[in-house]
Amino acid sequence: MILQILGASGTGKSTLGSALASEMGFPLLRSDHYLWPNEEFDVPRPVQERRRMLQEDIDRFPSFILDGGISWFFPQTLFPDWIVLLRCPAQTRMERLHRRETQRFGNWQDPRHPHHQITREFLKWAAGYETAGEEESNSLCAHMKLLADARCPALILWSDEDLDGLVRRILDAVQWEKNAADF
Repeated sequence: MILQILGASGTGKSTLGSALASEMGFPLLRSDHYLWPNEEFDVPRPVQERRRMLQEDIDRFPSFILDGGISWFFPQTLFPDWIVLLRCPAQTRMERLHRRETQRFGNWQDPRHPHHQITREFLKWAAGYETAGEEESNSLCAHMKLLADARCPALILWSDEDLDGLVRRILDAVQWEKNAADF
């Protein structure tokens, strides 16, 4: 089984993915792991390396949770069994991202800080999730199109629900669909 979690930066995909992976006993594949070689998030991995790494993990794990989108760098088609689109109010997301960037990089707001410009650009990009078009692979528009075209069941959940509740709703939906298929 492959369950993919999509959503904007700051919605809680990694947190939800970790909880689901733990509950289901599946490995968690984080899209950021393939994109970034280190925690500086400043220079992405070469595309061929990303593709090779992801393909190796897909070949190694018959079942997994995928945290994030990969279509923009992984042209091979991945057919998940379930897709979860995790939503979060924009203001809450942006507050989370500001806190996370400050925890990672300290006083990035200082124009002399090495991550000042990178973080400003990232936050500007992240703020555009709800308004960007389909051409931006990590946008609400692109995610809704992906759900509309998907060959699998999908859930749209809001991350302001408690984590245990989100996990339970996903597990219940997966179990219901499995029971319906067996019926």
